[in-house]
Amino acid sequence: MQGPQDVNRLFAAGDDMTPVNTPHKKALRSRLVVGGMALAYGLLLGLGVAGFSGEAQALRITMKRVVFEGPKRADMIVLINNTNEEMTYRLGWRRMRMGEDEMLRELAADDPGADLRFADDMIKYAPRRVVLPAGGSQQVRLMLRRPKDLPDGEYRSHFWIEPEAQSVKFNPEDVKGDPAKGPAVQIKMLTGITLPVIVRVGDLKATGTLTDGRVTRKGDGATVNLVLNREGDRSLYGDFDFSCGGALVHQIRGIAVYTEVAKRNLAFNITAFPADCRQLDVTYKAAEDDLAFAGGTIAQTAIAVP
Repeated sequence: MQGPQDVNRLFAAGDDMTPVNTPHKKALRSRLVVGGMALAYGLLLGLGVAGFSGEAQALRITMKRVVFEGPKRADMIVLINNTNEEMTYRLGWRRMRMGEDEMLRELAADDPGADLRFADDMIKYAPRRVVLPAGGSQQVRLMLRRPKDLPDGEYRSHFWIEPEAQSVKFNPEDVKGDPAKGPAVQIKMLTGITLPVIVRVGDLKATGTLTDGRVTRKGDGATVNLVLNREGDRSLYGDFDFSCGGALVHQIRGIAVYTEVAKRNLAFNITAFPADCRQLDVTYKAAEDDLAFAGGTIAQTAIAVP
């Protein structure tokens, strides 16, 4: 579900689980109903992923990403419907690119992705369409069929989970309007999410560093700017811990640097920043399931605080 993408950079849980609106898909994910004197309102679906909180999450997913490396050849995602109505989802693949100053975007029509290696051709999944009853769940199985002579490297595609477009039943009793303002609009938004699926072949290595750190105070909070650099032939993925005087100040989960970029220019907003903090210690730690780093520290830095 980079993606799965935190509150300070899309979602608090990071940028791997990524809601994506592509221009040619917008019409399929929205239904517009013009009603009598109704107030406009939107319902956004698909933002809930594992670890997210709030009543707004409609779909929960048990994983933020899927990585096939070593002997692993199969995995399973569980979709959980958090709503009180039946929901239908279609599943598929998207090919996406990461930028230094942005998160993930679907490849444009004029971008063949010649510098990228894709995983979708070697991964089978089932089912392709899921009907989830209210409060229900469904397993989605992924199976890797890796070609024998596949060159070493990291391959990546993004698994797409998209609600089927639904008609919107307009009920004037559900909303109130102001007759003096004329007709209004009722909107129901259906937004798809993606999560990265990665295949690693060979003895791949990568290192990371944190540079250009800067803290800018804003009232009781602060903005932290820094650059996450990557070297090597595989991606990096991990969590950020921000500490002051040994006390944890803030955490950001699931920040990735994929192979098409050598760095990410990051900015995080910390809403409650200690007034007496004069040095912010930043640690970027790998996920526990990363075979190379095994939850260890990838990079760290200390930033002077004005």
